Amino acid sequence: MTKVTIIIPLFDRHEHTDRILGYYNLNKVDYTFFLADSSKKKKFNQKYFDKKFPFIKIYYKSFPTDRNGNSYAKKMLNISRKVKSKYVYQCANDDFFNPLFIKKAEKFLDKNKDHSFVGGIVRNVRIIQLFKPVNDFGIIKFQKKNQYHNYKGIYRDINHKNYEKRIIFCLSSLACESVIRIKTYNKIWKLINEFKVNNFHEIDWFLMVVPLVHGKKKLLKIISTIRQSNTFSGLGLYNVTSKAATQKRFDQFLYFLYDKKIIKSKLLFNQLKVSKFYKLSFENNQKNENKYLLLKKKYFQLYLNIKNFVFKINYIITFFIFLLYKNKYDTLYEKIHRAFNSKI
Repeated sequence: MTKVTIIIPLFDRHEHTDRILGYYNLNKVDYTFFLADSSKKKKFNQKYFDKKFPFIKIYYKSFPTDRNGNSYAKKMLNISRKVKSKYVYQCANDDFFNPLFIKKAEKFLDKNKDHSFVGGIVRNVRIIQLFKPVNDFGIIKFQKKNQYHNYKGIYRDINHKNYEKRIIFCLSSLACESVIRIKTYNKIWKLINEFKVNNFHEIDWFLMVVPLVHGKKKLLKIISTIRQSNTFSGLGLYNVTSKAATQKRFDQFLYFLYDKKIIKSKLLFNQLKVSKFYKLSFENNQKNENKYLLLKKKYFQLYLNIKNFVFKINYIITFFIFLLYKNKYDTLYEKIHRAFNSKI
């Protein structure tokens, strides 16, 4: 019996939920899936999953609709406290995790108690779909470069004995694509709720720092996750249109960690305060963005609305053609499986 629980927060994108669970049901993986559903429109219930995916164990819980980062954090703390396994892996419903990676990460953590989490390589796939408003299947294009390739040295072990030296490399945490000890995972969401985050940028700060306080990170040089990088909807798009974090809030975050004795030295406090990485999400850093990016962010929601309207018209015209797609995910499943078993 595996010691890893898969946590999948849900926010609409119902087709993607069926898609990811269909893949692992087909492969009869030995994991328990915890689904935390805060969708605007609730489609699922426990009976639905028990009937449709009989070869995997699923625990489903419905939550009020996510309004902001704070309500999302409350949901994640609630679901994390129900997990009984030693380790967890959090995954979006439009992504795929590699079972081979999960197995190797579990074995590594069993043998190395000084490590709090294990990561791998993250790849991207694009699904091109021009005829309906949900791109759960279509033309499949794997991107040649790994996710985060623009950050030099992002994929690495973080194994300093001193946790303060580990935290300096927090950009390489990538905790969302890692197998992490449940004690650490619970602590992350407990602190996030105490801080009362304003947005998802602030959640990222905790995910970067807290795991490195609890232990070291091991990087396995195999694919851990394949992300769909162009999904039409979901919380990821909220980050594109939401306000960035502020210098004031980041300072409050550091003082919060200092008061909690998570950061214990003023030297580390000051090092993090001037860290280049954290400035990426600050509002006062937006003036350095080029005009194209600023316009894209300003008019992104308008662009999405127009695009979805066109796709809906296309879908109405081609509706009966899509009824013929009975095994619409087969090609994607085959390519995902092949990618997981290929060399980096």
